[in-house]
Amino acid sequence: MEYVLETNNLEKRYKDFKALSHLNIHIENGSIYGLIGKNGAGKTTLIRIICGLQEPTNGNYTIYGTNNCSGNIASVRKRMGAIVESPSIYGEMSAKDNLIEQFKLVGMPSLDGIDELLKLVGLENTGKKKAKNFSLGMKQRLGIAISLASNPDFLILDEPINRT
Repeated sequence: MEYVLETNNLEKRYKDFKALSHLNIHIENGSIYGLIGKNGAGKTTLIRIICGLQEPTNGNYTIYGTNNCSGNIASVRKRMGAIVESPSIYGEMSAKDNLIEQFKLVGMPSLDGIDELLKLVGLENTGKKKAKNFSLGMKQRLGIAISLASNPDFLILDEPINRT
């Protein structure tokens, strides 16, 4: 069985507060996994650790079979897209323009696939409406599209997006 993420007794402490305590999870390739818990349960801390924004206090984890102590963990993280807390969007831009900026930011060679991404998240009919005028749900969906634009390997569409 192939796992995209495995944690082994993962812990994170902030002085006397334990944000994560002996966390062991195994997320299979192709699965959808949700993190649900009360405030302070460690959901954001886990995401920050996996994204390399924080280091665990104890334990370890693997992403796509690569241990977090490995020298090439940064290259493995390039396959990931994440939204931590709230999406970073440009309020004065449309959904499409936000995706164009993300494509440029991550060095995509073309803008192919933007319309498919917008359709995937249900924002294909927003036109020139500025993101600052979106509902919270629309902003979250735009954040998901931006996250997916960071890594086209996660896109599951009827037809693959041509990135070359």
